Amino acid sequence: MMGRWFLLILFGALCCCGSVTFAEEIGQKRDKDQPIEITAQRLEVLQQQRQSIFTGDVVAIQGDMTLHADKLIISLQESEDQIDQLEAIGGVRVIQLDRVATADKAVFKQELEVVILTGHAVVTEGKNTVSGDKITLFMQENRVVIKGSEKNRVKAVIVPEKKKEK
Repeated sequence: MMGRWFLLILFGALCCCGSVTFAEEIGQKRDKDQPIEITAQRLEVLQQQRQSIFTGDVVAIQGDMTLHADKLIISLQESEDQIDQLEAIGGVRVIQLDRVATADKAVFKQELEVVILTGHAVVTEGKNTVSGDKITLFMQENRVVIKGSEKNRVKAVIVPEKKKEK
């Protein structure tokens, strides 16, 4: 499930900065059944609230994707042992190959298949970058909405690929 979250963030980045064909290639290569390794300085399990809270230099790795954050909260659904929501807080950074997504906070709402990056949200692939106050990825709709504010407008920098000489 967490691997899918990583993929969702990067899919949004690719929709903004790269080709959809490349996103499809990544999707085919990702194995969401790979093990997830989470390390942190502390883990607190709140059984009544159905949450696991990792704090202190959190690093979650699945395959070739890595998440860094100060805190990671995993909330389970009320009726089942399925993930309801993942929330990464503080210094959020998701890395895969030459793609990086950063924000102050990232929330993945499992049932809605929505990822929300807030606070200095930036997604980069190679030299291409898109940024805003809030980046929302609607995965079921293959749609990304990037919002700015009066002080911080949405910004996209797209560097054309150089044609290969024959």
